[in-house]
This record gives sequence, structure tokens and C-alpha cells, in this order.
Amino acid sequence: MDDRRLAREWALVLQSQSIAYVLLFALEGWVLRIASNDYQQAVDAIDIYEEENAHWPPVRKKDRPRHKSSPLMIMSLFGMAMFFFYVTGPVSRGAAWFTHGRADALLLATEPWRMITALTLHADAKHVLGNVISGSIFGSMISRRIGPGGALFAILGAGAIGNTLNALYHLPDGHRSIGASTAVFGAVGLLAAVQLALDFGGRADRHRYGLVDFLAPVVGGLALLGALGAGRHSDLGAHGFGFASGVALGLAIAWVMRRQNARPSTLVQIAAALSAFALIGGSWALATLR
Repeated sequence: MDDRRLAREWALVLQSQSIAYVLLFALEGWVLRIASNDYQQAVDAIDIYEEENAHWPPVRKKDRPRHKSSPLMIMSLFGMAMFFFYVTGPVSRGAAWFTHGRADALLLATEPWRMITALTLHADAKHVLGNVISGSIFGSMISRRIGPGGALFAILGAGAIGNTLNALYHLPDGHRSIGASTAVFGAVGLLAAVQLALDFGGRADRHRYGLVDFLAPVVGGLALLGALGAGRHSDLGAHGFGFASGVALGLAIAWVMRRQNARPSTLVQIAAALSAFALIGGSWALATLR
């Protein structure tokens, strides 16, 4: 035989059956030589070994629905962020936009659309580029699991919920915030939760995995939260609530996907993406009409 690894495996099979052998390399390849009276026993042992290992290693079942990598997510995030920054400018020049669009705890009840409009406002170019780069990375990873349209809608939802919770936390004191970083950390939470739920939630062999295996995605997300969201001027409340909102939303999405046992259709992806754009446009329409 030409396969040295297979020859050594067969040799171990013979050894386990206490069959004497000699393994050597000849012109025809690797050869196992045994006594003639052990031939049938050796053949039977090797046949049983080959039958038992015919499907080894097992093919890993793809528990999580996967979508092809698409530039749609990156292009959408980059396009939206740069468009709004071009229109509103930095905080030093776009006072009116920031007055009407920033998240404000004191205006939560009367102007809830601010929890979405605030995600599109950035203090300066460094702020917007940082969020675009981070959001594109995590958004692209999420889109491979739940699709680009679903990812856009989920990230927007996590950011809006995170802003709402952050505003509620700061009541009755006033608290103002801007920037897409709440949505970015929502994306981190989404990724951790979806990976946790879809990877381990339905595995038939999940009893083989310990606590560390189950918590690794969430711990990784918390590590990113600490590494990326703890700057001197960072809004830790917004980042933390964004991450928590992403985790909760990600678990809900994974639960729905498991029950349907199918990847969302193209029509659903398009509807989700259009809904996200409509929510942003509608929120700004309400903000400018006030």
C-alpha cells in the first residue's frame, strides 16, 4: 500500500489482536507480513476496523444557517454613516441637527425617535470612522449567520433599545448621547448570543461540552466590550446597555431561526433591510417636523 499512515493503523490493529507482523517498505509500497496461519484472523480484524471507522472523523453538522459573505452590509453601514456625517457635520457645526436628534433622557417619553436618530450623529470624523470600521467588521460576521438584511435590522434594534435603556437608567437626571457605538456594541452582543445559541442550542452531542464552551462567546463579547468601550470619553452605560440588548435580541433571533429550521428567504432579508432604512428615515422625519 502507498499510505504509510494507513499501514501503521493496520499494524496497530494487528498488535491489538496479538498478531505478529513485520511492517516494511518494498517496491510495491508498504507491506505487512504475517504468518499464514494468522492471515484470516488479521483480515477479519482489519475489515472490522475499517467498517467501524468508515465515517470517521464525522462530518460536523452545520447547526447554524449560513449566508454567503456579501459587501452589502459593509457598504450599507459605511454609506449611511458617511451620508449622515456629510449632512450633519461634526457637533461643532451641526448644532441644529444635534439638538433635534441626540438621545436625551428627559425627552424619552415625548420624542422616542431620538433613540434611533442619535445613532446617526457623530461628534467628529474620528468618531464616525471608528464606528464604521468596528460596525462593518461585526456586522459582516452577523450577516453570515442571519443574513445582511436581518443583521441591519437587528443591529439598529439593539442600538435603539440600548439607547432607551441608557436613557431610562439616567432618569430623572438629564443625559445626552450620540453616536453609533451603542449599535456597534449591540452587534457584539448579537454575535455572541447568536453564535452561542446556534452553535450549541441544538447539538445532539451538547452534553459533551462544558460550561466554558457555552460561555466562551459571551465572555469574548464582554472582553471586547471592555477593550473597545472603556475609553476616557466613552459612554459606558450606552455601550453596556447596547451589548445587553444585543445579547437578548440575538437569543430571540436564534430561537426563531431554530423553530423555523431554515434560513430567512431573500424576500425577508430585503424586507428587513428596507424596514431598517424606513425606521431611520421616519425617525428623522419626525425629528425635523418638531
